[in-house]
Amino acid sequence: MKTDLIEKYAPIICGSTPPVVRDPRLLMDSSGDVKIYYAPFEYINPSARIVLVGITPGPTQMVNANNEARRALQAGKPSTEAIQAAKSVGAFSGEPLRSNLINQLNHWGFHKWLGLTNSADLFSTSRHLVQTTSLLRYPVFVKDDDYRGSPDMTKHPLLRKYLLENFAAEVEELKDAVFVGLGPQVQKVLDRLIQERVLNPDRVIGGMLHPSGNCTYRINYLIGDRSAPVPHATNPVPYDQGRRAFRERFVTA
Repeated sequence: MKTDLIEKYAPIICGSTPPVVRDPRLLMDSSGDVKIYYAPFEYINPSARIVLVGITPGPTQMVNANNEARRALQAGKPSTEAIQAAKSVGAFSGEPLRSNLINQLNHWGFHKWLGLTNSADLFSTSRHLVQTTSLLRYPVFVKDDDYRGSPDMTKHPLLRKYLLENFAAEVEELKDAVFVGLGPQVQKVLDRLIQERVLNPDRVIGGMLHPSGNCTYRINYLIGDRSAPVPHATNPVPYDQGRRAFRERFVTA
């Protein structure tokens, strides 16, 4: 596991002032309005069976990961342990993000496939089964706002560089894992990587919604009894198709 970046930024992470969102001291790279900041998300779990793929770590995840790394490093833990701890705590952290993710995983039956009582175990006692990641490993902001897919990371030179250098490397390292795209923006990029033969289509599961708070009402409808009218801007078809395909392939009756 590479530790050069966390060691480079450790003096800032452990400094007298804890790092904040879009901390200028953690700016890694930029191009116009696009800025990429450091947060310790390098850890790759070699035993993962599923890979949960988001777009990029958001502000909550950035702060939580840096704070956890700060605690670990100040306690004298080695860089490798700090990276792993930061990833475990920071990835898909915050509410309702994590609950929305767990609710969808349970609705699809991931816990049954993996032999768990609840998909929440993936974030506690069964972390060894999951790799949490993002198409863009490090937090990206555009005009100091969250990056939501624009500009297109497959075409933007700087973002494409980070996509291929980091995410594509994870695909290569986690040869037996199944990749679960969270939301249509993620799926669009995964489809492009399939076209470019970076990723095998048999290893990709699509149809889930992004677990952000903006999608809570859609997720609650999709996993519920659906007796109410379909909510605004909600298309159940991709979700239902993805769930059906996953269950037919992985969840036995």
